[in-house]
Amino acid sequence: METLIEEAKKSEQNKFDIAASLQLRTEILIKDLLSPYIEKYKPKNLCLSGGVSLNCVSVGKMFDWFPNLNIFVDPIPYDAGLSLGSSRYLWHQILGNPRIYNTPQNRSPYLGYTYSKEEVEEALDERSDEIEVTGADDDYVIYKMINKQIISVFGGGSESGRRALGNRSILADPRHAETKDIVNEKVKHRQWFRPFAPSVLRDYVKDWFVHDVDSPYMNVAMKFKDDMSEKVPAVVHFDDTARLQTVSKEDNEWYYNFIDNFRSKTDVPIVLNTSFNDREPIVETPQHALDCFLRTNIDYLYFRDYGILVSKGVK
Repeated sequence: METLIEEAKKSEQNKFDIAASLQLRTEILIKDLLSPYIEKYKPKNLCLSGGVSLNCVSVGKMFDWFPNLNIFVDPIPYDAGLSLGSSRYLWHQILGNPRIYNTPQNRSPYLGYTYSKEEVEEALDERSDEIEVTGADDDYVIYKMINKQIISVFGGGSESGRRALGNRSILADPRHAETKDIVNEKVKHRQWFRPFAPSVLRDYVKDWFVHDVDSPYMNVAMKFKDDMSEKVPAVVHFDDTARLQTVSKEDNEWYYNFIDNFRSKTDVPIVLNTSFNDREPIVETPQHALDCFLRTNIDYLYFRDYGILVSKGVK
């Protein structure tokens, strides 16, 4: 291990090569581990848990390794999800309550607290000398996005798990290649190669990607169909894949309608989505949202539940 660390320190290319080797070995091990069970039992469904199931590249390749298999990854498959698993075990196994299958309430990752308009306005008042506040709707915000503005969105309950899924997100128009660099350099302050996710309407996945998959929690990296990635260069990895989030009306009605509105104006059913944070945990409270917004170069902060749009400036 010490030799590996020393090699990684020699150059950035060495880091890339070591990471690629570890990734390849991980994929080989996962495939070798699962294949005997898939061949023997021929299941229709595969549920993955544990921190390694966050490896979206490996999960995406499973759709090629095991065709016609439904693959599910929990939004919190790592140790932080143990509390939810324990609660469900108590509710169903110990207390004997019936299971509830395939309902939005049972699978929702939006388990955080929803802040009232009064709480949002109180936070705005505390920073009133640094911001300008106006009313706005989704149409206006989409107009700003189309004009290459970066929008942070705050609304509903915060997401559980590591991924921002539309309630604590930074959104942008994915059709411009320079958008990736703008968000990385001016907002996220991270390496140039770090990617952003496409949030795509579930009904359009088959038109854009090689497999028609469910990926509501950004747990799958999937190749674009031929020539489709050219339309959304800001969310494409170097190998022509993307870590997609599929969005349905049942899972997040506001986000679905927002992306559909963007589609009606651009003919692209995809928006760039990254977590609303800057080298720290995803924002939780209105105060956190304002703190992050004011110390980055995000253009607007949209409290979408209440039609409040915040920009930097003095009243």
